[in-house]
Amino acid sequence: MRLLPFSLSLLAAVLTAAAAPPPKKPSPQAAARPAAAKPSQPHGDPYSVTVPVDASAAAASVAQNNAINGGRLKAWAQLSHKLVPQKDWSKLPALDDAAVEHLIRGYTVSGEKRSTTRYMAKVTYIFNPSAVRHLLRVANIGVSEQPSAAILLVAMSSSYNADSPWAQAIAHTKVSSADVPLVTPIGDTVDQSTLGPLRFSSASWTQIQPAASRVHAGEAVLLLASNPAASKLTVRLRQVGPGRALPLSDIEVPIPAGTPPEKVYAAAAEQAENAIEDAWKSKVTVDLNKRAKLVAEVRFDSLEQWNGMFNRLQSVSSVSDVTLVAMNTGEARVTLSYAGSPDQLRNAAAQSNLSVEDRSGTWWISQGKAAADAEAQE
Repeated sequence: MRLLPFSLSLLAAVLTAAAAPPPKKPSPQAAARPAAAKPSQPHGDPYSVTVPVDASAAAASVAQNNAINGGRLKAWAQLSHKLVPQKDWSKLPALDDAAVEHLIRGYTVSGEKRSTTRYMAKVTYIFNPSAVRHLLRVANIGVSEQPSAAILLVAMSSSYNADSPWAQAIAHTKVSSADVPLVTPIGDTVDQSTLGPLRFSSASWTQIQPAASRVHAGEAVLLLASNPAASKLTVRLRQVGPGRALPLSDIEVPIPAGTPPEKVYAAAAEQAENAIEDAWKSKVTVDLNKRAKLVAEVRFDSLEQWNGMFNRLQSVSSVSDVTLVAMNTGEARVTLSYAGSPDQLRNAAAQSNLSVEDRSGTWWISQGKAAADAEAQE
């Protein structure tokens, strides 16, 4: 199909008019309702952080302001450590309260408890992604983005058993609060029949995927623990799944004499999960100073679908600019300006339900999961 050059400004006007629904007359109740003062937190937003706040003052209103204002630096510390690999934490700029305030575009509050002199709550601070990335770019720090699917942790000693002390330690350490979405198997008889026969050195993604799909995981890490009664416990880590492997090293945990096995396992589980998080961050960290361009073909079934895909492309975290080069019925050509590597672009686009694939030297953008990933998970 022959693509025709098209004016981006004209196309944007046409698509906006085509995609926009007809205006509705507001009801009297809607007209009277004041606009929301604070934006709501998007589900799973990696740039939102929830922290507990607590402050006292002579007046209730002052205590509330002090508590909410006082939580900003705590929220920034959590967010920056979540986005940045540990090796780069020392490079993070020192920010005062006013500087952090400029990075935040709103907040939401839950679980309020108050008296005439004290205020307690959980506050979700919603950071501005563009402002955060600009700050880190100026500091020459890369940013790691959230994966599009969770990582399944399979505890083995020497095989998988959901009721083993090692599997229980992995499940209860900090999986639910990890910076990276870590999950463990459901652990029922179905999982036991799938994961029980696995061997650490030979297990394949095809064997693991049935259990992973039950908890929406897109890859897995096998964790093989040695005897906790020795002088040290060794945990071998192996990533299994589609895409580039995580750079994982074995972990050795010294065991003081007389330490109960459950404490040994708990310490080893915490170190192993920390290592997996940091390895994942190192894998997906985008160098914001490394800029590249990519010309890609886009296929769509309707102007409405194209409009949605174009908007999602612009919202991809590592993409700084999307330029329309040419367009015809059902097909377009665009140029993407982005940071990082093509693999990292693919990972970031997947979070917006877009696939970016190299097919015989031509890049294609389509809606949904990339075919290579879909085939690897079958």
